[in-house]
Amino acid sequence: MNCGWQGSIQEFLQLPYEVLEEALTTFVYGAGEPQHSEEELEKVQSQQRAWKDSYEKMQSILRSFDHVDGSIIFEYALIRGSGRRPDILLILPGQILVIECKSYNAVHAGEYMQTSLYVRDLQHYHSTIQASNVKVSGVLFLTNDQRADVLSIHRFQVYQASQRSLGSLISKLLRKGEAITADRFLSGTYQPSPSMLEAARSILNDEDLPRIKAVDSSNFEDVYDTVQDVIQVAQRTNTHHLVLVSGEPGAGKTFLGLQTAHNTSDSVYLSGNGPLVEVLQDTLNNKVFVQSLYGYKTDFLRYGRTPHEQVIIFDEAQRAWDAEKMGGAFSEPEVIIQIAKQNKPWSVVVGLIGNGQEIHLGEESGLPLWDAAIKEKEITVHAKHENRKFPNAAGYESRDHLHLNSSLRSHAALQYYAFIQALLEGDVEKALELKQPLQPQRYPIFVTDDLHKAKEYMSYLYKDDKKTFGIICASGVDRLKHVPVVPFGNRNELPKPATAYFNYPSSSFYCKNLNYAATEFQTQGLELDASIVHWDADLCWKEGQWHCKHTKRNARDPEQMKINAYRVLLTRGRDTTVIYLPNKPELKSTWDLFVHTLQIPILP
Repeated sequence: MNCGWQGSIQEFLQLPYEVLEEALTTFVYGAGEPQHSEEELEKVQSQQRAWKDSYEKMQSILRSFDHVDGSIIFEYALIRGSGRRPDILLILPGQILVIECKSYNAVHAGEYMQTSLYVRDLQHYHSTIQASNVKVSGVLFLTNDQRADVLSIHRFQVYQASQRSLGSLISKLLRKGEAITADRFLSGTYQPSPSMLEAARSILNDEDLPRIKAVDSSNFEDVYDTVQDVIQVAQRTNTHHLVLVSGEPGAGKTFLGLQTAHNTSDSVYLSGNGPLVEVLQDTLNNKVFVQSLYGYKTDFLRYGRTPHEQVIIFDEAQRAWDAEKMGGAFSEPEVIIQIAKQNKPWSVVVGLIGNGQEIHLGEESGLPLWDAAIKEKEITVHAKHENRKFPNAAGYESRDHLHLNSSLRSHAALQYYAFIQALLEGDVEKALELKQPLQPQRYPIFVTDDLHKAKEYMSYLYKDDKKTFGIICASGVDRLKHVPVVPFGNRNELPKPATAYFNYPSSSFYCKNLNYAATEFQTQGLELDASIVHWDADLCWKEGQWHCKHTKRNARDPEQMKINAYRVLLTRGRDTTVIYLPNKPELKSTWDLFVHTLQIPILP
């Protein structure tokens, strides 16, 4: 049973505290006399005092509801929930109330947000709730607060109640509807949207994609089936094909590529993103499943060795290097097409396309490089683009299900990427319109000029669990004297800094230690549960448009590459994003844009 104690309201009212404490202590800390250090023992005793306080207050409040057909659950462990446990779930007819108990009154913003995320996760990822008409609400219960009113915290979509007011809130939320029993709730499955690294592990372990609402409402599986269909056609007819799969950040392109590579024989997943490859290889403890594009092409160009794979997944295909960047006669697409065709009766190259994420020099030529690469190669192209973009294709099939149409990263906030797109395009009116649903969809975005407050918020939000948060910033600006950038380059230590940032809690580079900031190069294709985006004067809002500084030399469109860097940064956080704007005169107009025009709340 994945909770400390459960029973009906009537059973709880007859429950001695000593029985509850033993059950909760055993569940959380294990059976038998705990063997703890003095510090750990104090933590256990502190938790037991909190349980007793919550027990006494809930006993007093629920005596008025002894006639209600309801249940109460203490310390429900969210399966695959990174160690998170809501304090109390009160299951009522037509309603589940997530109650987080605090014995102090000075509540931090991160604690409101934590409660809000519990509500979101249960509402969207718990099978019993999905199959019923039950509403989920959250309340921060200040057990020693004597105020008589209930506060509605609109910014976080939760309530705040006291010992005197929680009963009236329960009465208000009681609805006519089915009463889910505790047993039925606990027998349900909880399948949260996996992070990209969790998804990679699931693929390697042959685990199915969780049946979450975001996947069910997207066309992810249709796109995967379309790619598999092209592979089968290529095998059956001994033909060569280029499949282009597009999608917004977080729509599952990398996940789709990894799943295709794992489930298809004689295939490989390639990425030119060094940090992504290193982190994936480290996470999977496997250097065959995911490979560096650089090593793959070098084996062919320098040593004349043709890789044997007939299905090649090329991540971020729109960022492929042109011939000039390659320093030779061939672009990266030309090299990949040569490898795919040389001495092979059939092949499929799957190009994963993330629009607006070109951040390196040599990546700005985009799809025309692929059209040039297939000239006179007898290759059929499959994509959702117009046929005119591929005049060199031997054949062209336009397929609806080659564009991933829904973000899996930002949970229920399906308009978040569209909001970022409008923001960076300078369409303020559209951005304001798209921001409005983010709050009820429980994707809060905040702005602050206090980095310490941003760090404090993140630390409270994910206290004692495994979710990740960190500082990220655009490259090219010497801005973080007090928070240096994660080193990038050939370093002798293992794990490498970018890998340590995501995977090694004991490292000073680790994201949650908040000692270092990672750049767009080190985070592209990866993600955090929550991010602090350090915005600086390299991108300023002035007189109704964006102005860029510290851009890349020799770039064809340096301003666009700077904007692309911020697009990457602003789409890394799965649960929330905090924009940190230093208090600089040149950023005043940018602050006004966020706070006054777009009405993004200041982090409390």
